[in-house]
Amino acid sequence: MTSSATGYLRPALLVTGAVGVLGAIVGLVVRGWPGLFGVLAGTAIVVLSYLISTFVVAWVDKVKRSMLLVAALGTYAIKFTVLFVFVGWMASLHWAGTLPLAAGVLAAVLAWTGTQIWWTSRAKFTLEV
Repeated sequence: MTSSATGYLRPALLVTGAVGVLGAIVGLVVRGWPGLFGVLAGTAIVVLSYLISTFVVAWVDKVKRSMLLVAALGTYAIKFTVLFVFVGWMASLHWAGTLPLAAGVLAAVLAWTGTQIWWTSRAKFTLEV
């Protein structure tokens, strides 16, 4: 595929950022500053995670396509291990922003994934052999 395969990044970042800002405002109103920071942190975690995956897959696709599945699954496993440890640590702190953080993660995943599905359904790809 051509480099247009990463063309969804701009709309995904814009939509996810907008959802994060709106969620942060709601978090501030409902839970105060911990709500605002929790939603923003959750959104940032998702954006960082998805960007890492995108760039690893794009790089491996250019360097050694035969390792694409291994790299994608390895990146996924590492990210979720780190996320699991992070969530466990956050839960042990009993921070007031933990629930808003989870809401931020959920909203950002839905926003990013929905935007990527929307973009992909309308994109025109050309295959390189």
